[in-house]
Amino acid sequence: MAKTLRPIRCPQCGSPDQTALGPDQYRCNACQTEYYLDSDDVTVHVRHHYDAPPPRPAPVPPARHWLASIFLLLALGALAGLYVSFFRPRQVGGAGSGSAAADSAQAALRRPRWLLAHSVLLPGAGQRPVLVVAGDYRGLSARATETPTVGCYDALTGAPLHQTVLPGKPPSLGLTDLHLKQLSNGDTYVLYHNAVYQVSAAPPAVADVTQALLGGQRALASGIASLDVGSNEGDRFYIFTNDGHQLSFYPLVRRTYTDDEQWEAAHDRGPGLPGSRVRTAFAFTQRGMQHREEPIQLLTYQYRDNGGGPSVRPEFAWHDDYGGSGVFTSADPHQKTLLARTDAASSHVLSYRDFTPGRHYFAPALLHYDADYVLLTSQATAAAGSPQLVQLLDARTGAIKFTTALPAGSPRPTLALRYPGGFVIGHGQTTYPLSLAGKLGPAVVAK
Repeated sequence: MAKTLRPIRCPQCGSPDQTALGPDQYRCNACQTEYYLDSDDVTVHVRHHYDAPPPRPAPVPPARHWLASIFLLLALGALAGLYVSFFRPRQVGGAGSGSAAADSAQAALRRPRWLLAHSVLLPGAGQRPVLVVAGDYRGLSARATETPTVGCYDALTGAPLHQTVLPGKPPSLGLTDLHLKQLSNGDTYVLYHNAVYQVSAAPPAVADVTQALLGGQRALASGIASLDVGSNEGDRFYIFTNDGHQLSFYPLVRRTYTDDEQWEAAHDRGPGLPGSRVRTAFAFTQRGMQHREEPIQLLTYQYRDNGGGPSVRPEFAWHDDYGGSGVFTSADPHQKTLLARTDAASSHVLSYRDFTPGRHYFAPALLHYDADYVLLTSQATAAAGSPQLVQLLDARTGAIKFTTALPAGSPRPTLALRYPGGFVIGHGQTTYPLSLAGKLGPAVVAK
């Protein structure tokens, strides 16, 4: 009887690719299953074998793919190099420096530091400048938490002089209702929860003055719910009473006002206050909606001060004054001016003039002025990254005493205090001594 020839296939995967292990015994080269055949060519016995297959030589790519393979290997090498450069801890100074850097970072987190803090400068004993910092403070302990604190530091050395922890738990979510308020006469207060604390620098101390300052106010008979400084302008702070009213309190005149009463008094439509007198001040012009091509100018102006009571701060910006409020067109009679007549009356401005005609200022701000000097900061040019400058002017003539560039990358100063050695300027908890000759000393950080 004739026989039909058929290929032997793996009973597991069906592959005809096999290796003979002995008589009628095979191993599939595809799935490594071993099997053998009975002599009747009908029964097939299967033994699964899961050992790792022997290594097979890698196929050689055709010649036309060599170039693509080389490019692929180069790209993978470049990516590996970038990964190592950016994500691998940098080692400086030999083995183990990566862990040293991590330890240093952990140590930095454990150092005393201020969070959500506000600062002012005050004259201390012998007119030596003192930096007052109020905010959340974390101490040395590994388990220390942020606590509401007021600290006083020597602004020339950074040495701590006094520290007071305020009573009461700080609110959750890392928020704080602690505020620092400095009045026009230098009096400095800390508002926290529903209490008022006065800060002195000679000697450094913090005292609760809530009852002494607010105890006699009839409008506060229901009690104080909370305190705030609002925009921190003027000699006032806000009081929210337990019966749901918001009042403005002026510590220098010891009076509370409703919003309507405050507006009337600020615009001289209410009862006058004793102690008002004519003062001289300085201000930079602002860019208004009109005449934006006009340069920023430094003005000096005279105004009648309201003795620490409600007042309106003048805002100087070039615009068209039509003599009142309403809807006007350019055909209506008007005058180009820096301060409208109605605004001059509201802010009690008596006169003003350009203090430094012809000079250009870029992003300027006033730091300090008195009868002798005007200290200001500005950018060297209109370019956003140009150096920050500090400039001192003669307050009578406008002559430039010095112009000093701040260190690269340093923040713009927002604090300044004159003392017998010159000035101290700073931002946050960092201060710099500045001589009357314009020499800038090293940075001092209060910790």
